[in-house]
Amino acid sequence: MANNYTSNTNPKLARAFIKAFESETVLMNTVSKQLVNDIDASTGGGSTPVAMKRPAQYVPQRSASGDFTSGDANPVRTGKVFGEVSPNGFITVFVENTRVEEALEADQLDQLMKPIAEDMVTECESELAAYMTRNAALVSGSPDTAISQWSDVARAGAVFKEIGAPSGRRYAAINSFDEVNLADKQTQLGVNPEVNSAWAGAVIKSGFAGFDQVMTTNNLDEYTSGSESAGLTLGATPAATYTAYKDSYRMTLTITGATANTGTLKAGQQLQFASSFLVNSRNRKIVRESGAGIPITLTVLADAVADGSGNMTVSVSGAAINEAGVNGAFNTVSRALTSGDAVTVLGTADKSYRPGLAYCEGFVGMGSVVLPKLHSQDSMVINNNGVSIRMTKGSDLVGNKNQYRFDLLPTFAVFNPFWGMQLHGKA
Repeated sequence: MANNYTSNTNPKLARAFIKAFESETVLMNTVSKQLVNDIDASTGGGSTPVAMKRPAQYVPQRSASGDFTSGDANPVRTGKVFGEVSPNGFITVFVENTRVEEALEADQLDQLMKPIAEDMVTECESELAAYMTRNAALVSGSPDTAISQWSDVARAGAVFKEIGAPSGRRYAAINSFDEVNLADKQTQLGVNPEVNSAWAGAVIKSGFAGFDQVMTTNNLDEYTSGSESAGLTLGATPAATYTAYKDSYRMTLTITGATANTGTLKAGQQLQFASSFLVNSRNRKIVRESGAGIPITLTVLADAVADGSGNMTVSVSGAAINEAGVNGAFNTVSRALTSGDAVTVLGTADKSYRPGLAYCEGFVGMGSVVLPKLHSQDSMVINNNGVSIRMTKGSDLVGNKNQYRFDLLPTFAVFNPFWGMQLHGKA
């Protein structure tokens, strides 16, 4: 009787799939990744999301004699970062048996797995890029100005240095036509030949202006701006304490002056507040460019529509924190936002934008839920580099054929929205 090797089918597929999957990743290589075990994978959500602590910060104090009798003790305040399961649910590729069996028999699994892995990576990285764009609080350049020179990228690096962003790995991602604009000014190529093919093809410059890598990707997010562009003000004074935002770094703003019933702001748009300047996260000095303070920007997280009075409730990524004394360790702005402050909407109304990204490695985290094996199926789970993929071989009893499916349930988390920015050309 002939030997039966079907029990080896999934391990063979797994090895070929992981090889293909890793060779296609670009953005996923640059963010923190971890597996999530404590979320209900059957529903894509749960009551106990994964949480990680934010680090504490303190305000040093000075005294002439060293006598600290009248000094203030620094409070110990730590926040938590909560992971979010993708609202779009599972990423699944379903394949019928004929192609798989033929590939197994002909030892052509690499050719079969490559397009499956490529399409799953594209779907995952597109969602990651959208998450990063909507959660990046900062901006460099003007939304209506294309990236056209290396100084546009260098400015983003300068902003990171001036705000005291972590000195670890930093990245910039632009689209292919931005690369064309920079082609005549290309002065350096630096790619490690040992890295995977997609990454090697994406990196266009290494070690530039504080960025470890400047790379291209066609998975950058695109959003269309809302109908409001001018005349908006804050209708209420939001909280300005670290305690109010330490677990989310997100604000809910009441904005007035919009067109009644029809005025809109869209996810991805950025709002600027001219009277409140960014400050360095460590020394709390105002961040200045050519002597002028750089106003804080906050990014719209979800579409908002004005009510009949022209008021809007807008959820934004980023928090304008301003406290006095030792409580000011986490200050992000020189002045708290106040009712009546003008709200500047960056960009042009009703226009499509696809910004680049500049970010520190710890800006966002991405992972995936560890999925349980499916009962009564030939099922296995592959956990590799912070990504968990379930691969299952099943059967269609009516159709009399075997079937294969690959499943991934992504998760995302924001560590600090001020460590990411939308990247444009400088007007």
